[in-house]
Amino acid sequence: MRSRRSGTAALVMAAGLLLVTLGCGGGEDDARVASQLISDADRAAPDPNVDPSVAGRAITAFGDELFRAAVEADTEGGNVIVSPASVAFALAMIEPGAVGAGRTELRELLHVDDPATFHASMNAFEQELEGRVLDAPFDASEDPGELIARIADAAFLQEGYPFEPDYLETIGRHYGPVIRELDYSADPDAAAHEINELVADATEERIPELIADGVLSEDVVLTLVNALYLKASWQTTFDEAETHDADFTRLDGSEVTVPLMEGEAGATARGDRWIGASKPYVGGLQVQFVLPDDGRFAEVAANLPEAFAAFESRPTGPARLAVPRFEVRHQQELSPTLRSLGLEAPYHEGNLLGIADDPRLVLDSVIHETYLAMDEEGTEAAAATAAVFIPVSAPIEPPGPVVLDRPFLFRIYDSSTGATLFLGQVLDPSA
Repeated sequence: MRSRRSGTAALVMAAGLLLVTLGCGGGEDDARVASQLISDADRAAPDPNVDPSVAGRAITAFGDELFRAAVEADTEGGNVIVSPASVAFALAMIEPGAVGAGRTELRELLHVDDPATFHASMNAFEQELEGRVLDAPFDASEDPGELIARIADAAFLQEGYPFEPDYLETIGRHYGPVIRELDYSADPDAAAHEINELVADATEERIPELIADGVLSEDVVLTLVNALYLKASWQTTFDEAETHDADFTRLDGSEVTVPLMEGEAGATARGDRWIGASKPYVGGLQVQFVLPDDGRFAEVAANLPEAFAAFESRPTGPARLAVPRFEVRHQQELSPTLRSLGLEAPYHEGNLLGIADDPRLVLDSVIHETYLAMDEEGTEAAAATAAVFIPVSAPIEPPGPVVLDRPFLFRIYDSSTGATLFLGQVLDPSA
């Protein structure tokens, strides 16, 4: 197996957006679509006394619930990948403008105990992740690999709409969004194109069209956007010479041929009805794979937090790991998912008065898209350090080789803050 090196490492990114519309519609037709930076708020530097893991824990707790509900809401029964971090950042930008039941529901959904601490921690987490550097020692003959972490926030405002200055200042201080004025009423598709351009730039063109023509209406007055882009090399790459075609058995028993990468896991774990393996990236990120026993996929998927906790509480030593090389894209309108989790009030009038003094303002839709590719060079997100994979208790009998030749689950998370960046199920790597 080769040591880390550069190359076309795999990519993972997500973009989430919130469309906020006027409940009764309306708008003028005489203005052109414009792009103008109007925010005077300076983003706060991270407070050294603020712990970014507060945000990390909140994102992960929210992500466990989000993924389970997103799978239930997915009518196609296929691959599902969400970015808890991306959706959490988008929703967090609404919280300062929510009132009454809307504020209560957002805080419960995002696991916010103290709002000031939460927003400060989200700011610290975002800036710390973007400033992450390769921290492992390298042999002088080795290429240290590649790590890129980018988080972009933005608020696209309807020209002339009376937004509360305090709201814009608050999100500017904690999330540093690009704040631009557009005229949705004149040309909503042109507005969508400008939003898509920002997302495409932030994600290296991997999400070129988050909003299709016809999705935005003339009634839209605000779109909050988060775009997350991560690119990380494995600490130890898979040897391309070892990759071979193999059968992958879907849930219905049918088979498909996929390229299977062969290598070694950093650590393994075993639980009730599953085995698993983890593999580190450079920069303190890692992926954890969970392979349910035959016929037990639904049971294990319903209890993922328990499975991931086993990697920390009872890890075992390295073992052979075989992973399909795959590329997956997933888009989902998350409103039904979020509503099933208790976020209802912002979809009704009178709950967003902190954004603008207009009781008609409501949350209309939440569009979320992810792209993930995994190959011999790396993946997206973060990798845990080697310490994460060191047994913390007496070794238990390790599982045999972990061969992902049937549907599996995974998460990519940041070991330093505990934040889950991507969470997914792969039912068919060839889809």
